[in-house]
Amino acid sequence: MATPTVEYTAALKSDFSHPDHPLLERLREALTAEQWPDERAASVRVNRRRLAEAVETLSCVPSPSPVLAYALWRARQMELILPADPDCPTVKYTASLSRRLEELLVHRVAAAAYTCTRERVDLDTLLERMGRASEERAGSLRFAHGDRSLHDWPLSERPGWQRIQHHAQDRQIGLLIVGSADELVPPAQPRDPAWERQNIQAWLGNCGIRMVCLADCLPAGGGAR
Repeated sequence: MATPTVEYTAALKSDFSHPDHPLLERLREALTAEQWPDERAASVRVNRRRLAEAVETLSCVPSPSPVLAYALWRARQMELILPADPDCPTVKYTASLSRRLEELLVHRVAAAAYTCTRERVDLDTLLERMGRASEERAGSLRFAHGDRSLHDWPLSERPGWQRIQHHAQDRQIGLLIVGSADELVPPAQPRDPAWERQNIQAWLGNCGIRMVCLADCLPAGGGAR
C-alpha cells in the first residue's frame, strides 16, 4: 500500500485526475485510499446510519433553503445506492458517502434536551449522552430543561416542559432529545401512553421538530450498512 506522502503527492499532480476535479475531493479520496477494506466498511456503516439520521432530522425543517433542499435530495439519492460489496466498499463510494454527509451537517439544527428524573440521577452524565445523540442526528444542543421528581404531574404543568414549549412555539429548535417517552406521560394518566406520545410527536412535527428518545434508538454509529 502506498505511503501517505505518495498518495498526497499524486493527488496534487495535474495528471492524477481531471483538472476540474476539486482539490479537496482528490485529497479526501487519497486519505480514503489509505484505509484498509475493513476500515472503509466500518466507516460506511457508520456514515450510512448518520446520513439516515441527518435526513430524518433535516426533513422536518419547515421551509428549507434551496441549498438544504438540494443537499437533502442528494443525500436521499445516496441512501438508495448500496455498496456492491458491503465488506469491501470502493474508495469512490466511501468518499462520496462522506461528502453527502458533510453537505448535510453544514445545516445542523438547534436542539433541546428535556429530562424528568428523580432527585439523585446524575444529570451531567445524562446530558452528555443527550448532547452526543444530538450531534449524531444533525443537531447542536443549545437548550437543556428538566423537572425533578414530577413524573406524576401533567406534562403541560411541568416548568421544564413549559420552557420546551416556548422554544418550540418560537421556532428556536428543530430537534428534541428526551430520555424516554415514559417521562412525558404521567403513570396515572387514563389515556394510552403510546397514543399520547403520538400526539406529542404530531404537535412537535407541526412545529418542524423531530423528537428522539434515547431509550428506543440505536447509536447513530451502529446498525445499518
